[in-house]
Amino acid sequence: MKRIISLLVFAFLFLFFSSAFGASNPIPQTNYVIQNFSSDNTNHPVSHAFDNDTTTWWALYNAAGFSLPGTVELDLGILYDVNGFSYLPNPTNATDKAIGYEVYLSTNGTTWGTPEIAGDFNWSNSLDVSRQDIYFGAINARYVKVVYTSSQNTGNNNIHTGDLVIFESTTAATGQSNQQLTFDPISKHYTTDADFTMTSVASTGLPVTFSIISGPATVIGSTVALTGVAGTVLVQVDQLGDASYYPISLTQSFEVVDLSIINPVVSTKLTDAFPIEMPVLNAYPLYASAAIGEPGELSISSVEFEIGGDIISGYVQDGYFLGWWKPSAIGNYDVYVKATGSNGNVTTDTVNVDVVTTSATQNVQAFDGDLVNFDGSGTSRWFYGSYTLPQSIGAYDQIIANFAVTCPAVSGGCDDWDRLAYVEYKAPDGTWMELFRYITPYGVACNHSVDVTDFASLLHGNIEIRMFIDTWGTGGWDLHLDFDYIAGTPDHLYSSIQEVWHGDYNFGNPNKLQPCDTVSIDYPNNTQKATFRLTTTGHGWGGTNTSNAAEFYNATHNFHVNGISTYTQHLWSTCNPNPDNCTGQQGTWTYDRAGWCPGTIAPPNSYDLTSEIGNAPFDFSYVFQQSYQDNCHPNNPSCVTGVTCSDCNAGYNPFYRVGAYMISYSNSPISSGFFGLEEEESFDLSLYPNPNNGFFKMNITRDVGEVVVTINDISGATAKTYYFNGKIALDAFQFDISSLSKGAYFISVKNEYQSTVKKLILN
Repeated sequence: MKRIISLLVFAFLFLFFSSAFGASNPIPQTNYVIQNFSSDNTNHPVSHAFDNDTTTWWALYNAAGFSLPGTVELDLGILYDVNGFSYLPNPTNATDKAIGYEVYLSTNGTTWGTPEIAGDFNWSNSLDVSRQDIYFGAINARYVKVVYTSSQNTGNNNIHTGDLVIFESTTAATGQSNQQLTFDPISKHYTTDADFTMTSVASTGLPVTFSIISGPATVIGSTVALTGVAGTVLVQVDQLGDASYYPISLTQSFEVVDLSIINPVVSTKLTDAFPIEMPVLNAYPLYASAAIGEPGELSISSVEFEIGGDIISGYVQDGYFLGWWKPSAIGNYDVYVKATGSNGNVTTDTVNVDVVTTSATQNVQAFDGDLVNFDGSGTSRWFYGSYTLPQSIGAYDQIIANFAVTCPAVSGGCDDWDRLAYVEYKAPDGTWMELFRYITPYGVACNHSVDVTDFASLLHGNIEIRMFIDTWGTGGWDLHLDFDYIAGTPDHLYSSIQEVWHGDYNFGNPNKLQPCDTVSIDYPNNTQKATFRLTTTGHGWGGTNTSNAAEFYNATHNFHVNGISTYTQHLWSTCNPNPDNCTGQQGTWTYDRAGWCPGTIAPPNSYDLTSEIGNAPFDFSYVFQQSYQDNCHPNNPSCVTGVTCSDCNAGYNPFYRVGAYMISYSNSPISSGFFGLEEEESFDLSLYPNPNNGFFKMNITRDVGEVVVTINDISGATAKTYYFNGKIALDAFQFDISSLSKGAYFISVKNEYQSTVKKLILN
């Protein structure tokens, strides 16, 4: 059945007012007898929609699953002149609410005919949980069927009903019938658009008329003409009815946008907080990011840097703009960064900088006691900050990151477990690259240092830095980070960074024993030296995890160039004594591990690939130890729960966290930019029912490929692990954790690049 109105971003449904059909009164819910319904569950039965208690609700979802439409049929007890209904969603859950609806009436509860009204609720936004009153022409009936045809929760279609009330008209039914209108949605338009036609059809075939209620447009017949002015247009369609049918009206709005007044937005890494330090005047890279609204119609035509009357054109580099500027002399300069839109509009950002030939060792603060403390929502496992760093060419030969964690004034103080963590910075193309990997200590404060000179080409000017700690609510950490810029002459003036692998990769998964994709490596023009910087740490262990991999598995991996084993990585760290002198820890800090120790910055491996410059481009592969397979992995067809393993879905299956970068060096400007992996759009997940008795399903908002799902207790320990090839398999799977103890758990869903966490209650 064709929906009457779709709820779009720029086309909203406005239902006609109740006054069009006369006044009405609610029919007491105590009169209702539920005759039939499509689905509910034990915790949230259908009766909760009619109990005069808006803190309870009816949920469509049950353990067996369900599919729309969702329905409920009511016997009102006697005949009423019914002319509407009122729907209130669950006031505490804005996601699981109805969008589309239909209402049917009957005198015998068997013959329903066509709907009296059908459409979409007029929610003002996705968080709106206000009561929705819907009216139609009065019909004498005893039985009412309300049908939900769609949900805001497009993942599992679950719908909550906090309250459902049927209305009785204060005036008698006339004997007329209700008719329906289809009114095709009107999309956003632009002031220069040509005339266009609206479409609306009455179910009776009776003629309709259009009118402009307000806004910069006129209408003749069904043809809309825009006046050339921006604004919101409210359009109404009417069918006036006749002796047999009630009248009906619908309104809809759409936006008219003036493209000529939209300006670009431009920003630059250049800052006036630090001078540009150059012992010898050399070319300096100028970075800019530019965007413009209405990207389907407009674009950025050009970005230019104007300095002292000279124009330097920025060329596109993977989503940002780069220009090279060689100052003619030391002194003060105004740098104008100009972005021009395809509509001709120009936005200019101005930065005043000093160019100097002197430099001195200095320390710059980033994190300054900032808190990471998981509160159950998932958001506080991250900390984000914006900072300004020194800018130079040839002035510093070393950059040292000084990092410390201290115990915060929160419940639990310092987290008492060793947690995977990492610090990342944002490159000009928007890619988050890993600066260093960290494993938190067992409940004590510690401080560390690591050489990050490899990333010097990005650690200057305006920069964003963030940190993630895989903490689960057993305490938190205060973060401290600063940088020592050591004055001296570097071996090379310029460098460029190519991200090769970055994320979590399964180890020993029988379905994909070698999860790292082969990457084609090329070098920027003028490359004189190349190094490969790699940080790999192994995680996962336990009785249902073959050989305690990957955390406690001593492995040797290889790197293949064009299919030939060329480099080797022995991934093992001696933890006693602690490599970073992090003392006073509890737990198992003394045990050796795969590439890390509790309370340390994971040391990166560095490989000199200068000899491969002449072979580029070449295929580069990271080959995990080929003799290893996790025999208790859920993807092992020979794994039988209770026979070969105690539970093929239990334990913390092995994986490696990998951060791999190719660094190119030169004493001439490097013409290519940064080749980061494209950052994926974030995803979210929903669990239903929640709370539950151990049986539940979940849904992720979009397909993110292969994912691993872990059930973690409140300490973060993994109770069960599941692997899925994609969204379809995950959405269809029924989880059974009824064997676990009652209480709170955290559900983590992650793919190679990102993860999301939700809290679940097991009753």
